[in-house]
Amino acid sequence: MIAHTTTPSTTRPFTTTEQELRQRAQQQLIQKRLNAHTLEEQGQKAFRRALRSTEQPPLLPTPARPARPAPPLPGSREQIIPASLEAAMDRIRHPRPGTPAAWAVEAVERARPIIEAQVKRRDARHNALMVYRALAQAAYALIQVRAQQHAHTTTYTFFTVLDLLPVVTGLSSDQCERATRRLQDLGLIHKTSGALPTQTGGKRQYRGGTWVPTTFLNAEGQKVTTQACAGTWVAVLLRPAPGITARVISHELPPCPRDLTTDRKKGRTAWQRLQEAKSEVRESFLLTGDEFNITPLLQWSLPENNQKSLGTVDSRTSIFKDAQTPQELLWSLSRVASTHPHHRREAVQEGAARLVQLLDDEGWEQHYYRVLWRATEAEFRGCPAYAQLAAALQRTLISKAELGLSRPGAWLTHQLRECGWMDNVYHVKSA
Repeated sequence: MIAHTTTPSTTRPFTTTEQELRQRAQQQLIQKRLNAHTLEEQGQKAFRRALRSTEQPPLLPTPARPARPAPPLPGSREQIIPASLEAAMDRIRHPRPGTPAAWAVEAVERARPIIEAQVKRRDARHNALMVYRALAQAAYALIQVRAQQHAHTTTYTFFTVLDLLPVVTGLSSDQCERATRRLQDLGLIHKTSGALPTQTGGKRQYRGGTWVPTTFLNAEGQKVTTQACAGTWVAVLLRPAPGITARVISHELPPCPRDLTTDRKKGRTAWQRLQEAKSEVRESFLLTGDEFNITPLLQWSLPENNQKSLGTVDSRTSIFKDAQTPQELLWSLSRVASTHPHHRREAVQEGAARLVQLLDDEGWEQHYYRVLWRATEAEFRGCPAYAQLAAALQRTLISKAELGLSRPGAWLTHQLRECGWMDNVYHVKSA
């Protein structure tokens, strides 16, 4: 029998440097695990937040926002350029002053604090403001057609079919329904059919108001007369104030202005208008800024022969047809941004020719064309060029009337160079 003997192995102790490296590696490993756990928690929070806000969760941690630059000093020529094209377009898309669309914009600004204070979601606020602006423009259009005073009207009531709001605003039916419900909860609008509910045979029925008898064909092909809602009375609060809400006074309403059976025979229904809107091909549709075509909302509020002037035509051939002064020309020129890019150059050429005619400055067509074209490019970049151009045009008109200028174009160029417009807009190369 052979005996095996083992000698104990001697372990060499770690040096101070090795001990420090070991501790450092352990600390780095622990920190990596903590960072991974923190990133996982941030990703889960971002995903849950995205589910609530209908936004896509970020794939990487959001970097820290850079510090906001200091505002320019008074009197400096530096201009603040918005961070997005949408912000720039919101500033230049203004309807023509003195129109129902412009009055509706003012009504929206008066109601904006109420909506923003109560509606937290950004998309819901946008939809509510869109629907409120369309209804306010319809109210102001009726006020203008009926030769009433818009400055002293606080609440206006009119008959309409709210199913046509998607045609006017471009939103979906669900978005319009939720927006009208929010606006009614805030007291900015009030809608009612003016009917009284009654219990007949265990069924709840509505009679009176806009519920009128109409004839339908049942499944067997027989004519059946039943009660149907022909529309809605809507009261729009145009000048919000504490303690004032929109209210439809039922006992002051006239009879229902719509014959539902006759409209169905003529094909003049909301469903038919929705189908026509789906088949229409529009070159552009502004979600913010330009005028709405509110004719569908008012096609039962006025006689048929008074509805042609209520809507707006989004066409390149009618942008400058109503421009009688250089200021109105610039207001119309802001609609160039809404035209198709293939027709934008033609619109600017038309604006330059119209400006030459208004200023009586023959031979400067190319100069005015370059000025208007550079101003349009600057507005797309986010640089507010139309406002300074309008101010320079106003000063040129005054100088032409007082001094009898023979070349207003040269004087306009001098004014634009004095305010720095030529350096910041005209001589800037497009990307």
